[in-house]
Amino acid sequence: MFDQKKLNTLIRKDDAQVKNQIALLTLQRLTVITMLLFACQLYCIGQTQPTGATKQKRASLEGAQPKTEEGSSADEPQTTTDDKWHFQLSPYLWIAGINGRAGVGDLIVDVDSGLTDDNVHLNAGFMATFEARRNRWIVLTDLQYSNLGTERPTPGPLFSDATAEFKTFILDPEVGYRVAANQEKGRSLDLLGGVRIWHLRANLDLDPGLLSARSGSRSKNWVDAVFGARGRFALTNRIVLVGKADLGGGGSQFTYQLFGGAAFNVSRRVSLIGAYRVLHVDYDKDNFLFDMSLTGPVLGASFRF
Repeated sequence: MFDQKKLNTLIRKDDAQVKNQIALLTLQRLTVITMLLFACQLYCIGQTQPTGATKQKRASLEGAQPKTEEGSSADEPQTTTDDKWHFQLSPYLWIAGINGRAGVGDLIVDVDSGLTDDNVHLNAGFMATFEARRNRWIVLTDLQYSNLGTERPTPGPLFSDATAEFKTFILDPEVGYRVAANQEKGRSLDLLGGVRIWHLRANLDLDPGLLSARSGSRSKNWVDAVFGARGRFALTNRIVLVGKADLGGGGSQFTYQLFGGAAFNVSRRVSLIGAYRVLHVDYDKDNFLFDMSLTGPVLGASFRF
């Protein structure tokens, strides 16, 4: 036999320690997000308009530079500021690990499954981003569906082992405005605002230990308001650094996202993308807990038309 009160005390202490660690990690990440956004905004605004000397230098060099079919210099980044609509479709694969806590009713498991662990697997997934832009205005939608499973989450002292499966559907419709841009250098900064719509199903199976085997399944839907920024920085005609950060809440206690990487322009209309993405959400309502970070590399392609 075991002392139920002692076990409950141990569980509460463990819960408090985990929550403190998560709070500290979240604060550190928010500090980094704020610093990066502030630095990017200052840099892009400072580079928005070329100086008089830069204009004169560019004018003197234009005659010596080869021209493309569109009449622009070959060394200039491809940017568009006309009043036509421009569209971009970017299917991608996000190879995500999962880290945090999940719970259905009184069943709670700790999950720590990285990319190199053999106990995390993507059963199915579809991800894509669609963007429409006219001059400075942007309409952006990100869609992500995945079925993630892990075979060895930590169920606590009452059970011997566990398995967990999470089906996530996330839709991010946003509207943005380009607040700073330098066409000559291929730099821009966009401010974005919108919502993050979540549909999540969690399936937990706990193997017998001090208690008999238990299982639980539940689905939840919620909507978070989010706002953030997105930037691009052209290193060359072919290579462009890209980044995006946002945060918000409402349906959940808190959510944030970090995205950073590079695009390689294969042609005027096609680019290859390699990046790293972090998506965190803390939802704890109605006996349903999903306090998780999904992290991992992103591989994809962009098609402009």
